Amino acid sequence: MTRPVFGGVFFPMRTEGKEYAMSGRSSLSGIGSVEKTGRKNTWRIRVALGKDPVTGKYRKSPSRTVHGTKSEATKALMEYRAEIMDASAVRPSDITIGEYAVRFHEEREHEFRSPLAWNREAYEIKRIAEAFGAYRLQELDTLTLRSAYSRMRKEGATESRLHRVHQKLSQIMNQAVDDGLVAKNPCSPISIPRPKPKERHSLTAGEAQRLNSTILGMSVSAQHCAVLRTLHTGMKRSEMLGLTWEHVHFDKRKLYVAQQYACDKVPRDPKSKHWIPLDNEIVAYLEEWKRVQRTEFEARKRRLEGEDTDAIAIPQTEKSPVVSNIYGGCYDPNIFGRWFREFCVENGFGEQGRAIMVLILACLAILGNSYPDWNLDDPETAVAIAFLHAFEWAFVRIVPFVIAGTAAGLLLTRRRS
Repeated sequence: MTRPVFGGVFFPMRTEGKEYAMSGRSSLSGIGSVEKTGRKNTWRIRVALGKDPVTGKYRKSPSRTVHGTKSEATKALMEYRAEIMDASAVRPSDITIGEYAVRFHEEREHEFRSPLAWNREAYEIKRIAEAFGAYRLQELDTLTLRSAYSRMRKEGATESRLHRVHQKLSQIMNQAVDDGLVAKNPCSPISIPRPKPKERHSLTAGEAQRLNSTILGMSVSAQHCAVLRTLHTGMKRSEMLGLTWEHVHFDKRKLYVAQQYACDKVPRDPKSKHWIPLDNEIVAYLEEWKRVQRTEFEARKRRLEGEDTDAIAIPQTEKSPVVSNIYGGCYDPNIFGRWFREFCVENGFGEQGRAIMVLILACLAILGNSYPDWNLDDPETAVAIAFLHAFEWAFVRIVPFVIAGTAAGLLLTRRRS
């Protein structure tokens, strides 16, 4: 039998195979019950588990409390029932998250176009193994994840790292769901948004002209050639490091982008092969650098002959990289990146050079002139006072000349342009 409950909504009720209704409680036949608690918009739901094959009594799941409307509580009941039914289909397993994550990573190697991307995933797998590796797949829950992320934040992990770890762990747990090892992904209720990337500041026209003048005023080298060529052509770093002499056409005043050399250190075809025109200034610099490079290769052969009788000469060929290392091979992208950052700091380009100067001035301002009052009886303190005094004396007198020189350089560059 049926009768209206909760605002005229009919719910068929059943106990021992019979439908009924009780005050404050609704049962969905063969599914479970939605019971109103004493608080407003609060419900208690339980899933019907059928008859016990031994006792013949009807069984029910542990209750859950749901907040919201009656329809939302009914929807939660359906989800609870689906969760229990899925869990009953999960086969028991003792595999740990660390073991499963390693297997997940190894089976995906063929999916990565670049070895660098596959190696980058290995770092995330390592972090996941360190944080959750000892847990069994079927033990991991949302509460454990939240506690682990909170602990990682206290230990200094950035939001960017947490985002990458969470995204990778979610992929792993989704695979575990597909494999029938867990009923649901415990990462799904947790959201760690991707942090906004730092805004990049490009060089202004004046800074670009000053960089060009700075490079031209230095000795010809592989690094300087790389910077100047990138400035004149707009090539990517991987394209610039992968360029060989066979693709530099001095007669046509253009070069051809045919391969890339990135951090995976495997020359490969770029996404698009294209021609780039060259102006007279960069053509002249490339011609000079090609001559200097050939001389450096020959000089290296002569140096090695004095130490190693089996020294092999490095011939400069059309296959030689334009930006080469001391062995005649492609220049390491990571080493070039470190060199370029130091170059920018030393020559006052970008925010790094200005930030260091401002930071030192701020520290001296905070320190003030208090160090002469420190205890001179302590030898270590006396040495520190002498060092601070000498550093402050030199730094404060040098900075104005650095600032004046930078301003004069910018003014002269603008006048020339």
